[in-house]
Amino acid sequence: MRPRLRLVTLTVAIAFIAGCASSAAGNGGSPNQSTGLNGVQSKTGKQIVAAALAATKRQSSFHFVEVASTTQSKVSIVGDVGTSSGEQHITVSESGQSGHVTLLLADKTAYFTGDLFGLEGFTGMSKADASPLAGKWIAVPSTNTNFAALSASLAVKTAAAQLVSLTGTLTRGDVSTELGHKAVSVRAAQTTKAGSLALTMYVATTGAALPIRVEGTTQATGGTGRTITATFSEWGEAVNLRAPAISEPIADVKALAG
Repeated sequence: MRPRLRLVTLTVAIAFIAGCASSAAGNGGSPNQSTGLNGVQSKTGKQIVAAALAATKRQSSFHFVEVASTTQSKVSIVGDVGTSSGEQHITVSESGQSGHVTLLLADKTAYFTGDLFGLEGFTGMSKADASPLAGKWIAVPSTNTNFAALSASLAVKTAAAQLVSLTGTLTRGDVSTELGHKAVSVRAAQTTKAGSLALTMYVATTGAALPIRVEGTTQATGGTGRTITATFSEWGEAVNLRAPAISEPIADVKALAG
């Protein structure tokens, strides 16, 4: 059976279910264009998260940088997403090795490329199968079974559903200043057979109720705990991306096709 792509995007949902941790960091770009209170500071934790998710989906674009780390490994992602296009640069470090993968969504097609170590982890292919593909762009059309998962974190609405949603018991916290903006915190706690999470999201209390930062930990059952931090920025800035001039259809890659 041929492997499907192992998406290493570090959303909160994947962090919890798969044991990966996430962080999105970035400065610049204001989460609000006005100074008027938006009312989230008086809402319940569940209502604040819903407001942040809705506000994010209304944006035309945003920038994020994620970092997930344990004592032995680290994954970081720098991403820019627009309404129908986006890009992510992923770096994976483990056991003294590091690899890189780039994801791209353009013209209703998803693309990925990477070095050998990055492709091994991303695709699940053996070193022998991944080696000929290193440095090449692989095109994944919307008809391919991998497209939906691959493109989900590369467009605003679907990326918002992954990055901003919190699960478990949601509790409103204090108002503080985060990255120069007034924000109310929401604490999320959950323990299941799959593992546990303890996350805090900070949401702007003025202007649009946009997320500013996420931080905390996740731990898969029987696994190592991972530290998560997340911030978002550059709301509404232009995202101009083009499809690679040369790419290889995933259907032509025997180790991945089918």
